[in-house]
Amino acid sequence: MKRILCPTDFSDIAHNAIAFAAKLAQRTAAELVLLNVQSVFDLTPVDMIRGKALTIEALARQLEAQSMEVSKAFKISCYSEIQPVASSLAKNIASAAREYDLLVMGTNGADDYYQAVFGSNAYHVVRQSSIPVLLVPLECSFTEIKQIIYAFDYLKDGKLPFRQLLPWVKNLQSEICVLDVMVESFSARAEDERIMMQEQLKALYEDEVALRFDTIRSADVIESINRYMLKTNADMLALCTHHHGLLQLFHKSVIRAISSMARYPVFVFHE
Repeated sequence: MKRILCPTDFSDIAHNAIAFAAKLAQRTAAELVLLNVQSVFDLTPVDMIRGKALTIEALARQLEAQSMEVSKAFKISCYSEIQPVASSLAKNIASAAREYDLLVMGTNGADDYYQAVFGSNAYHVVRQSSIPVLLVPLECSFTEIKQIIYAFDYLKDGKLPFRQLLPWVKNLQSEICVLDVMVESFSARAEDERIMMQEQLKALYEDEVALRFDTIRSADVIESINRYMLKTNADMLALCTHHHGLLQLFHKSVIRAISSMARYPVFVFHE
């Protein structure tokens, strides 16, 4: 947990994510790097005519000034990096993030109908990133992350992936509530198996993290997770990208849907 990358396009959404990332870096003694990717691939013909692709030097100065301001305000090590590239924005952010421990991205959900159907820009970065991604909605400001809700069907999968999540949980000294959303009909045998597995998982991780469990019975996984987060006022939601059974429900990705509606930080990691 040494380096945090935070992409910025100098928007209010990005500024809010930078403030969140800076507070997180301060809390975890990490280094923060601000990244601006100028993708010719994503420029419109109008942008090119106006010479937007030729403003790299000015943007680099602006980004460096911002990193110095963040360093001074939050008393952390903060640096800047700008990348002019000729491929998609999401692909290059994900590629740059490989050298880091966490990618923090601002999001305002689905901007329009196209993004509501195909996913926000942040979601496309999540899909391609090999490191954990923390999505920070515009409405979110940093608070102590004491309670994390980790939505996962551990009984169906017979495991509870933790490799990329656990270091952050331990560093932040957070409590984990493992939330399982199951269909309303269930058997007594399945409930006994669930209780037994909960005890096994508690024993397995007792020296590393405080685990508790909760279950929701509902056919609507996505909406149930969102309602639970709002009801409990938890500090963060954690989702594992390799949980294929959950991700394919109703032919939608839970992560894509949650990233378009969340009003709380969402930590997306890999198994």
